[in-house]
Amino acid sequence: MTFGQYIYLKERNLYFFKMLSILFLFAFSSFAVAQTEKDTSSIYIHQYAPSIEVRIVKIAAKILLPKNSILRKLGNDRFVSEAAPIPKHFYSEFDIHIMQVNNRNVYSISPKVKKSGKYVLFLHGGAYINNIFRQHWNFASQIIRKTNCTFIIPDYPLAPASTYETALAFLDAIYRYLLSQADAKDIILMGDSAGGGLALAFAEKLKNDGMPQADQIILISPWLDVTMSNPDIREIQEKDVSLKADNLIMAGKAWAGKSDPGIYLISPINGSLENLPKLSVFIGTHDILYADCRKLKTLMEQKSIPMNYYEYPGMFHDWVMLVSLNESKFAISQICSLIEN
Repeated sequence: MTFGQYIYLKERNLYFFKMLSILFLFAFSSFAVAQTEKDTSSIYIHQYAPSIEVRIVKIAAKILLPKNSILRKLGNDRFVSEAAPIPKHFYSEFDIHIMQVNNRNVYSISPKVKKSGKYVLFLHGGAYINNIFRQHWNFASQIIRKTNCTFIIPDYPLAPASTYETALAFLDAIYRYLLSQADAKDIILMGDSAGGGLALAFAEKLKNDGMPQADQIILISPWLDVTMSNPDIREIQEKDVSLKADNLIMAGKAWAGKSDPGIYLISPINGSLENLPKLSVFIGTHDILYADCRKLKTLMEQKSIPMNYYEYPGMFHDWVMLVSLNESKFAISQICSLIEN
């Protein structure tokens, strides 16, 4: 081989090596972009130990919360729970309208000026037997002040007088009305505890009915499976200061009526979970509902469905509704970021 042939071969091999490298880098970057586009999940684990205030609340809850209140209420066949009154100072700060849908109240609360145009359809918790608490009004006011959104809070039908079927029909009427006022991309489904489960079930129903989907779903300490059949619940039970699995099972059966409590419209963790709006979940580890929130996270990962997951170690059920806690303020700021973005 002559020196000229050697140089030619070396340069040709170097050219091929460069081209191969470019192709490899292009393929890798395309794969990375595809992965980024596919998986937009966000996982947040709170790094601070529960505050002294949280510890005091947990001690007080153990001492003061009534035992078996759910069972006592369910013992009254026609038990009716009234919504807590809207705090009086709200009327000077916000625009408040009370609509009637199917002979039930639907509360609309919004800023007097600089309305953002976004609507939060908020479904309150209460094990499907308790109505809106004062804490729900306080929570709503915090979000409205920070985001200028409008909160729509329905007084949806409750068990044992009604079941999930009546409640979903009621929500369907409200949602259709909202769609006449706003684009679906400006509507956010949000709920705490039982309301969180109802929000996810309603989203599944909207999808299966071919209705326009809300922009996103935000769930706070959601009740995802009323059968409470997850074996991990028993391990957490001793840490939970407010919820008892056996009592919740009874409430779930009342909510289900004659239907199987495991169907997705009652226990939405059993839905397909596919083709829903972006989902965000806030949960504390000392909440028996934490077991099913972790299960939901695993199911979403298995199906490669992105979600935002916010876990607060040591926090009790529905702590976000106690808006004065530092942990609640932090979570509320995260919720506001979700709404604004």
